[in-house]
Amino acid sequence: MKNILLACLVILLSACQQPTVYVYTQALSANQKQQLETKLAAQTLPYQYQSIAIPKAYQDATLIVPYKNVDNGQLEQLTLIIQSMGFKPDIVYSSADNHHYTNGNIGFYLRSTSKSTLLSMPNIMLTTGCSNDKYNNMRVSFNEKKAQFTLPSGVKTFLNWELFKQYLVIYYQNTSQSYTHITPNISTPFGQKPSDTFTYNAHVDKPDWLNCSLQIVYMD
Repeated sequence: MKNILLACLVILLSACQQPTVYVYTQALSANQKQQLETKLAAQTLPYQYQSIAIPKAYQDATLIVPYKNVDNGQLEQLTLIIQSMGFKPDIVYSSADNHHYTNGNIGFYLRSTSKSTLLSMPNIMLTTGCSNDKYNNMRVSFNEKKAQFTLPSGVKTFLNWELFKQYLVIYYQNTSQSYTHITPNISTPFGQKPSDTFTYNAHVDKPDWLNCSLQIVYMD
């Protein structure tokens, strides 16, 4: 019995000593936050979000690591996460001049300074707040070239689209609809959840289904 208790104590102490990733984010969109959470959950180190602002002296994507006790495999995981989100990581060794990390702990700093270049369209969204109720909950999917609207009849329509700063513009024949990007929390049966929402800015005569906002709600 004594040996079992000793073994449990050793396991607990090992767990307490496991390096932790301290995550600082700033000005990320709801989509970027969800991507980051998914990717962090898939790597092997425990992580904790911090509410302190990122120092201006740091690059938009910075990893701060101690001089000793750094696992290169774990560091590579975090580097790949940053790269997969479209950032170029800057790896800095901690010192008294910046946030000081020891015992293998790592500082993970990710800041979006230009939503116009870093904002990306979710792959799939649903229409909401339509001027005509029958067009609510239509599926709209995006790739690099086209936005695909699946109409209530089942017909699929492919339209060109572009992003300008915080605005989305979708083109249809000789007209277009613009949308403003916002990130409100949405009430769901599971509580308040973050979203990426593109609210339409004007009423176009035709087609009526462009008078809809686009939204994706991120569930845990």
